[in-house]
Amino acid sequence: MLNLKKMTNVHLVGIGGINMSAVAKLLLRSGFTVTGSDVKQTEITDELAAKGVKINIGPHDERHVSADCQLVVHTSAAPDDNPERVAAKNRHLPDLSNFEWLGEWFKDKKVVLVTGTHGKSTTTGLLAAMCIQGGLDPTVIIGSKMPDWPDGNLRLGESDLVIIEGDEYAKHFLSFHAAALIINNIELDHVDVFKDIDDMRHAFERLLRQTKVGAIVVYNADSDQAAKAVESVKLHPINSLAFVKQQTQDQAYVMRAVYEYQREAGRTKISLKHKEAVLDLESGLFGEYNVQNTVAAALMARELGVADEAIMKAVRDFLGIWRRMELLGERNGAPVYSDYGHHPTAVRSALDGLREAFPDKRIVLGFQPHHKNRTKELFNDFVTCFDRADVLVLCEIYDVAGRNAKEDEDMNSKLLLQEIQKRETARPLVQIEYAPDPESAVSRTLAILQPGDVGVVMGAGDIDEELRIQLKNIK
Repeated sequence: MLNLKKMTNVHLVGIGGINMSAVAKLLLRSGFTVTGSDVKQTEITDELAAKGVKINIGPHDERHVSADCQLVVHTSAAPDDNPERVAAKNRHLPDLSNFEWLGEWFKDKKVVLVTGTHGKSTTTGLLAAMCIQGGLDPTVIIGSKMPDWPDGNLRLGESDLVIIEGDEYAKHFLSFHAAALIINNIELDHVDVFKDIDDMRHAFERLLRQTKVGAIVVYNADSDQAAKAVESVKLHPINSLAFVKQQTQDQAYVMRAVYEYQREAGRTKISLKHKEAVLDLESGLFGEYNVQNTVAAALMARELGVADEAIMKAVRDFLGIWRRMELLGERNGAPVYSDYGHHPTAVRSALDGLREAFPDKRIVLGFQPHHKNRTKELFNDFVTCFDRADVLVLCEIYDVAGRNAKEDEDMNSKLLLQEIQKRETARPLVQIEYAPDPESAVSRTLAILQPGDVGVVMGAGDIDEELRIQLKNIK
């Protein structure tokens, strides 16, 4: 059995990933010696280097694994034949994924896992804010950055409560046996891992079955697949709490929380009916997807013992998180947001939220698709997901390192653009352009903006980094 606490010299392969960097910070804060490698220098690798981590940038090489290394932790983007993982195998060193390491590190803690295809990071951030406000002092690992945390994606608390954003990719979340679980929604994604929606739901069902006895499970019953997953494990001893937007008579025996919301004076007012009481919340976030994120977090916080007053204050003060409809600045008098949306549903929901918040403004969208396989497998959904925008600048697809497949090589953004242009919609895009790279995509998006517009640059690849550079240069 591994004793991670005694392996004080650790090497991280792909250290620049958002979760990998949280692992690196946790190791550093625990007094370990940390080295790492990544193919690209980024803001994240620079931050870790400033904290004293020796990082090799460029092609992976077995020489990056030092002679005194005791453990290798790798990102899922590093395949089995990665030279540094091969070096670990040849030297009989333990080689764990980042989530396997986290599962082992926190195995004796009270783990609250936040899962779902969409909304995990914001829900994790909201739940963390509520628990901190309520005095629970949790440790938190989030797949984004909290603006008021020194370490951004990591907070170390003194209690046994640990809140972790649980990634479904490669079934990473199965590394945990959670004491509490949020399922925001289940929708097909990561089609290079899951063959269909049933296969994906089965992974969530397995996760539910391995929760601890009496685990709290908060789930969105308006997501048919989430409801089906929870129903399939009804013999497992969990305490489930569903929420819906509108409860019907035949659901009354199951549903225990109902929400409604409205926009008022630039704020989102949420009314949550739960346990014969109404919790009124006021949020600066917009869009129904963020309402659902807030409801899920509030219900879980209540179950964990956080007082309503603390929940209300945390929601009221919550400023949002890194790359989740983050307001970065303005161009020509138009606000410019950055968003991580990269699944068709997430794109559509984000645009719906913008339209709800800015009903009279022209929406100018710069979008970078993420992963050729996702673009190919969800192609028809991508064709229709931009309808709420007025202008679209479509960047070439971000190619994900370590997840390339020969059968996907021919997929590109020009094919997507052609199909979008063929469509006749009730509210057609008035302007559509192609951009071969993030630099030109961002430059064109910003150049199009006029007073009275709202701009958003969206994608999970490197387009956000380019946006920040160009906005900084404008200033």
